[in-house]
Amino acid sequence: MELTKPYRRIVLLSIFLVFFLVISLGAAPIRVKVTVDDAKINETRAIGGKTLARVPLNTVLDAETKQGEWYKVTWQGVSGYMHEMLVEEVSESVLAQPEIGPSGVATKTQPTIIAEIQVKMNESRSLIRQEKDYDKAISTLRPLVARIFTVIDNAKQKQLAAEVYLWIGYSYASQGNALSALSEFRNMFEVDYAYAKANIRNIFDTKISSLIQQSENAYKGLVIEYSLEISTVPKEAVIKIDGKEIGLSPEIYSTSSPEIVIEIEKKGYKPIREELFITQTSTRKEYTLERAGRDVVVRSNPAGASVYLDGQDIEKVTNCVLPVVTFGSHKIKLVKENYGDWESDVEIVVGEGHFLVETALTPLNYKYVYKWGGPLRKIFVLPTGVAVDAENNVYVASIGGKKVQKLSPDWKFQTAWGQSGKEFKVLKSPGGIAIDSEGNIYVTDTKNHCVMKFDKTGKYKRRWGVEGTGNTMFNTPMGIAVDSNNDIYVVDYGNNCIKKFSSTGQLKKMWGKRGNQDGDFYLPTGIAVNKNNEVFVTERSRVQKFSSEGEFISSFGEFGSTDGAFKKPMGIYVDKDNFIYIADSENNRIQKFDKNGKFIAKWGSTGTANGQMVYPSGIVVDNRGYVYIVERDNNRLQLFGVSSPPESKSESK
Repeated sequence: MELTKPYRRIVLLSIFLVFFLVISLGAAPIRVKVTVDDAKINETRAIGGKTLARVPLNTVLDAETKQGEWYKVTWQGVSGYMHEMLVEEVSESVLAQPEIGPSGVATKTQPTIIAEIQVKMNESRSLIRQEKDYDKAISTLRPLVARIFTVIDNAKQKQLAAEVYLWIGYSYASQGNALSALSEFRNMFEVDYAYAKANIRNIFDTKISSLIQQSENAYKGLVIEYSLEISTVPKEAVIKIDGKEIGLSPEIYSTSSPEIVIEIEKKGYKPIREELFITQTSTRKEYTLERAGRDVVVRSNPAGASVYLDGQDIEKVTNCVLPVVTFGSHKIKLVKENYGDWESDVEIVVGEGHFLVETALTPLNYKYVYKWGGPLRKIFVLPTGVAVDAENNVYVASIGGKKVQKLSPDWKFQTAWGQSGKEFKVLKSPGGIAIDSEGNIYVTDTKNHCVMKFDKTGKYKRRWGVEGTGNTMFNTPMGIAVDSNNDIYVVDYGNNCIKKFSSTGQLKKMWGKRGNQDGDFYLPTGIAVNKNNEVFVTERSRVQKFSSEGEFISSFGEFGSTDGAFKKPMGIYVDKDNFIYIADSENNRIQKFDKNGKFIAKWGSTGTANGQMVYPSGIVVDNRGYVYIVERDNNRLQLFGVSSPPESKSESK
């Protein structure tokens, strides 16, 4: 049926009205209410996508459109997508109704909700103004943000939100958390700029006002140039801003971004990294650097040893400085040719100044250096003892020929010393020789049964002792030594005891008797005193150690030819590093021990060739580390060392 013209107009108008209503209804905003707590707003329409924000339970949101299963929503300035399972659509009439409790009875009206928000806000404001319990104020204010979004009146909602953000920001600023404060103040301006400006008029705290101003500038998009002066103690530390090196401290850095990452590095100090939010246009930051370790001074005697730190060759030799070794445990090792490796665990403790590591290296390989005399040359006739003074002058005592001869530190014979040997003619048969700190010379005479004293020029001064068994008598005195107090220790060979005298011959102590128990002696021969005034005595097959008062401490050795065993050792000496050297006479060799009697090294064999020996009877070490050995049956003095001495040796005729 064909419609008449009027009817056609009515139908077209109806269709247009329906279309208009559909379009209008579709364009109307959708209100959704969050049905789960902490609901996610996603960046994209994808489950598991990036989360932009989380929204509290019962929050009402405006949704622009629904796209499939997703609502596009905006909350606190964040726009994104929320899944339909997290919300439900609500009408304006529902929003206008009061809250309904579980019993179905209305519990809270809009005025009640607003009043409760304001009560909580006033409580928090009171805490903040009293400058106490800022954390409690924040924890009270923060939930109000979600609560405010249940307020239907948009204007009131914005005012309440702006005020909450203001006081949360105020609390953070008062705690010194500028970054969080700036974020809250920025939220305040985002919610309601006009109300925020009105709200901050009564803020007079300059620090907080500055942060608010900075937040407002950020809200307006204004670019601010910040100047940051960075200094360190100590100076000249490397400064990096956002990973880029800008120079050495002190340094001034300009930036338009208030949020930066500062890194400070200096060798020997712990690095510093700080995420900094600049709150003033001109700011100064000073950092006190904390040391990461200490300089370690490594010294050895002798010097020239390669240094290893924690197993790594650091290509330095002693004496040297290892710059800034970190605090804690480290292993230091020293290696030098002809010396035993030295290794120790070292704890670098926190402290000021350098940390000292010092040690004496142990020579292992002694090489023949030079000799004076020999079987066919009568420079020495049956030499028995050798001594060295503080200046490295060498003195040799012999049974025949010239009784005492002196060599200078460069090994030249002093022919005019002791009136060319005339002063020493009082000696019949020297057994041992020793020098005190003043250069006086003490010699035992095995046939005169006494001790004779000469001054440093070789002039005869006195003697004490006669043959016998009494306290001040001797029976073939042999070894002799001097301690740091210039007291004299004498081995009374025939009486099997040790006697201690003052430098003028006054008896101070005596100990020992014939026997093989600790503290007894069987034909003792040599004696030496270390820097601690501990006394070492050799006898037929062992070495005993005593205090300066004769108290037995320990012993080592046995009869034989193995390492650490002896056959009638004669000479003994303890050097400045407490190493013990023994002339093992009938084994024709020298043995070296540590301070506890542990065997370290040996050298020598029977013969007349260089480095060989026949009945070594005396031994001494100078302060340069050179070892002097007299051989009674080879009529000579030999020199050994681990390094070559200067070429300045001569022999007497």
